[in-house]
Amino acid sequence: MISFMHLTVFQALMRAKSVGVAAEMLDMPQPTLSRHLKQLREHFGNQLFVRTSRGLEPTSLAITAAPAVSQTLELYHSRLSGEPTFDPATSNRDFHIAASDVGHLLVLPRVLQWVRDLAPGVRFKAIPLGGEKLIARLETGEVDIAIGSFPALYAGVVEQTLFPEEYVCVVPRSYLPAGRLTMNRFKAARHVLVDGRHLGHIHEDVEKLLRKIVGPSNITVMAESFLLSAHIAEQSELILTTPSRLTGLLNTKSVRILKPPVALPGFTVKQYWHERFHDDPGNRWLRGILSRMRGLSEEGEGPSLPEFAGGAAEGDGASNPDIRNSLYE
Repeated sequence: MISFMHLTVFQALMRAKSVGVAAEMLDMPQPTLSRHLKQLREHFGNQLFVRTSRGLEPTSLAITAAPAVSQTLELYHSRLSGEPTFDPATSNRDFHIAASDVGHLLVLPRVLQWVRDLAPGVRFKAIPLGGEKLIARLETGEVDIAIGSFPALYAGVVEQTLFPEEYVCVVPRSYLPAGRLTMNRFKAARHVLVDGRHLGHIHEDVEKLLRKIVGPSNITVMAESFLLSAHIAEQSELILTTPSRLTGLLNTKSVRILKPPVALPGFTVKQYWHERFHDDPGNRWLRGILSRMRGLSEEGEGPSLPEFAGGAAEGDGASNPDIRNSLYE
């Protein structure tokens, strides 16, 4: 006989991909969770989860069963237990937020500050971006919210604008102590580029454009981390082209923040979630917290856009609170 607890264990394993982590999420002794998993396997006549180099991965049967299990649990919470509830003051829920390294660094400390007293038991897990896997992870609930700009996210994914972003150049003062960054200087310089291919992020388009402009011989370092690239630029004579909010973390005594000599497309940072969890009380609460990022630049709290040589950066209407479901666009 399969019980509510068996389904809860199944869902936790789908999210955590680890017996130990799932047991911690459920505040359950690991042997107890393992016993529930054994009973699930016997009931279905299937392993359900198998060990791989990436942790426990669901079998095809588990993947097929996952939506029905989630819907059953949602029905239990919303119908059998009355109206859906989420009390941040007493909750110990884990929220999984996917973003780039700099996205996590800009967002999570502020979110923790906002919820410190409001939700003392709530915990957050910073999930690295997985490109093509992001939609599936949102759909299964492995990721609650993704933050960034992801043009490839489509059917079933809902998005909300947080703030506008634009590209700037981090230029070592030792390379260019004064004056503007001309195209000739830009092309002649050595560069550190952030590899956007693993991100599924709009940055991949800018990376491709920069490769064409500066040429392979002038790309000294390729990195998968914005933060690592920024530190390399600080401590070398390499130029980094990066989203502007990262520059608030840099030591401007060693670098200058300048406008790129080539027109690079700006983009809008958004929060994304799957429509399956649109009415989930906890997900809705987290979205409300994150939506406060929309007003930061206007309130002067930061992360505000820096001033550049030649004038301040201009926004693109991040105060627009439009929520769109990409299924219908």
